[in-house]
Amino acid sequence: MRDNPLLTLGSDAAVLEEIHRVAEIQTPVIRNLWITQHYHSLMGALAVVIGGDNSNWSTFATWASKTAGQSIRGEEIPQELQVLLAKQVKVHEQLSTMLKMLPGDWAEELDPLAIPKAVLANVSQQIAIGNLKVFAELAPLFAKFWARLRDRKRRTEQELDAFVNELIPGPVEEGGQDWLKTAFTSYFAATRATSPKERAEFILYGNLLIGLHEQTRLQPFIAGALDAPFDMSSYEALIAAEPDWLERFVRPAFTKLVSALRKTLENDWERLATRYMMTLTLPGGQVMELGRDVPVGVTPFPAVLNPLEYAKLVDLVKTYDPNLETLKDSAAKNWTLIDNRMAFIADLFRSRQQDMSLFGAPFSQAQLDVLAQGRVPPGPL
Repeated sequence: MRDNPLLTLGSDAAVLEEIHRVAEIQTPVIRNLWITQHYHSLMGALAVVIGGDNSNWSTFATWASKTAGQSIRGEEIPQELQVLLAKQVKVHEQLSTMLKMLPGDWAEELDPLAIPKAVLANVSQQIAIGNLKVFAELAPLFAKFWARLRDRKRRTEQELDAFVNELIPGPVEEGGQDWLKTAFTSYFAATRATSPKERAEFILYGNLLIGLHEQTRLQPFIAGALDAPFDMSSYEALIAAEPDWLERFVRPAFTKLVSALRKTLENDWERLATRYMMTLTLPGGQVMELGRDVPVGVTPFPAVLNPLEYAKLVDLVKTYDPNLETLKDSAAKNWTLIDNRMAFIADLFRSRQQDMSLFGAPFSQAQLDVLAQGRVPPGPL
């Protein structure tokens, strides 16, 4: 991994200031690119403390954020979205029918991409908010953990206690950070592991607890993004563009239509969207479909994680995935359900924990130079 620009800013305070700067960027596209890059840098920061032979949570966050950027940028309207809207939701068809029933000359047809574009705009907003929310909470914690424990002489129980005592007590549903306390404690335990297997299991346990915390925090944004076709806010711009008298007719009728579609199609839509639209872009342009089983490499899991022996880790994984020996049935069925997501994530994190390709940089140095000027870099992002 090349030099870590985030960690060479000169002081711990400067690192935190840079993270705060990124969180305050108002342009979602630029902000997401910085978030992706800083997750990569923070991966390196955590590796200084817990070792660099296992992926930490920020390793996976780098590629998840990079994938999120595709939706935030609205680079294209996926063919799958057009097909699903046309065949399953049929919003465009029914809206057109409504307009043709109005008095007067309404021969002008709606742009066939108007509905997908409106939905994607809402999806982009939901993903951008979630991307920022998680970064703003977790990135400063990773930086502080690194700052306290990067010096081996300071890796003491007292330093760990001082760190975790700054976290908010209580369950995540009430704004607490109890899972994060346990996760960072497990990361600390990895620094004292007596074998590669023990270290790998402590790190995986920490990764999954951070993932569980993050996924709980993201629940409303994930559900909002996936269910955008049934959210009236997706269509506000379309409706507002109509003449006032027409808007007065269209709004209540369209609200009724969207509500009816939600009741009859929401569950099928969520499953179809998970199966055909949800992906994770990995290094080298590899695309992992979340609606399919996690692909098996040479072996399902690294040797140090097969079998799992750490009792707390086994219990956590079994909560979501009872099939500890295989990647079979790891495919997500409905991404809006947190238990479903965690079953996939558990297999993803475990199977790819020692995949060295994930440690690669998300952007080239030339792209970072352009980003530093406040512009979107050219080339594949």
